[in-house]
Amino acid sequence: MTVKSLDDEDKLPIKQLIRAVNKKMDDVLRVVDALNLGRTEVKADGVYRTFNNGDVVKVADGNFKKRTVSVKRIKLF
Repeated sequence: MTVKSLDDEDKLPIKQLIRAVNKKMDDVLRVVDALNLGRTEVKADGVYRTFNNGDVVKVADGNFKKRTVSVKRIKLF
């Protein structure tokens, strides 16, 4: 699943690509949990970090309301 040029990008099977990304994300979350770095969660009133033992720490204050995106196209390059 190696892409050698930008023309080859469209030939990648999307299901295989999603599986690879999910597998890497699972690996990252496993390491974060093992090191007890905490998982970050954004709520409407701030950013929180939840640790393995259940402690919740508020990392940042702010107004983080959900916003709608008008254009759903993502430009990578």
